[in-house]
Amino acid sequence: MKLFKKLSMLGVLLAIMIGVFIAPVSAAAKAVVAFDGSPISISSSYGTPFIDSANRMQVPIRVIAEKLGAKVAWDGASQTATINGTIKIKVGSNEITTAYGTITMNTTAVIKNDRLYIPVRSVANAMGYGVSASNENGVVTADITTKVDLTISAAASLKDAMSEIKTLYAKEKPKTNLNINFGGSGALQQQIEQGADVDLFFSAATSNMDTLKSKGLLIDSTIKNLLGNKLVLVVPNDSNTALNSFSVVTDASVKKIALGEPSTVPAGKYAEQVFTYLKILDQVKAKAVYGSDVKQVLNWVETGNADAGVVYLTDAKLSTKVKVVATASEESHKAIVYPAALIKTTNNYTASKDFLNFLTSDKAKAVFDKYGFEVL
Repeated sequence: MKLFKKLSMLGVLLAIMIGVFIAPVSAAAKAVVAFDGSPISISSSYGTPFIDSANRMQVPIRVIAEKLGAKVAWDGASQTATINGTIKIKVGSNEITTAYGTITMNTTAVIKNDRLYIPVRSVANAMGYGVSASNENGVVTADITTKVDLTISAAASLKDAMSEIKTLYAKEKPKTNLNINFGGSGALQQQIEQGADVDLFFSAATSNMDTLKSKGLLIDSTIKNLLGNKLVLVVPNDSNTALNSFSVVTDASVKKIALGEPSTVPAGKYAEQVFTYLKILDQVKAKAVYGSDVKQVLNWVETGNADAGVVYLTDAKLSTKVKVVATASEESHKAIVYPAALIKTTNNYTASKDFLNFLTSDKAKAVFDKYGFEVL
């Protein structure tokens, strides 16, 4: 076939169309490709960039390959292009497959004029790069940035595990920079509601995710329940207290009990459910001090500023200054589930989805398991 003769002669001659929104423009508008803000010239033998009827710019992938050092292979039998050995795009499919899962593209890969066309935002993001577009004075510019920044809002109880996973992902995608903001899930939820620039939310409770979903702030198809945890009662290592269950925190020996603020900290909400189940909530409230997240609660117990505290098992395992004296029964509180999802306003859908997929990879699961999480 003519197509495959050209592919064999030229290596792999592909073309990609930019899957970014740009205001409606004339098909005759000048199309310019830039890297990190610097426009480049493209040989006509690669194919001429143009604006299609859907207002997407189409440009040759050889430009990407030569600028970013990508290696592209073509399998004529399956009509599949493979970039850097792991990123696969099949003709007629609207999916792009990476090493960690499948990502739905906003268009379908097709062959036109003996070239394969696919959305550059999906490909660039999957490779760890970003894409933006502008339209000024009839010149439409697609700027491929050789670095993509993702902002992750994650529950404080995930801090140690996610910090390690961030390092692992950096080895896989060195051009993708992960900015992780840790805090109480409720507080992070409120920040997203107020318009915080966030690509992915990783909560310690489904209720926070459900609220964002009900307000139309999530890409619903990306919601995944990833982890489980346990709720435990901890005391300082040198404590002489006879505490051995949640029900005896009403004892006079406990002057202060540290809890997460229930309105913003899921661990605090779960704790209130336990004490409600035990019918001692009012007595506990009388001696409770409330932290902004579980890390603060743990710190108060470690330093002796609280006689006891309620945290997740994963937090307790990380500390050498506290001991677990009781684990809450599953029937005493709602299931502890950690969901993650992409925020609808993300400008880095494919990169964010790739990282979300990475969180379910064997490498990430091993980290979560090491820190005591239950991998769902």
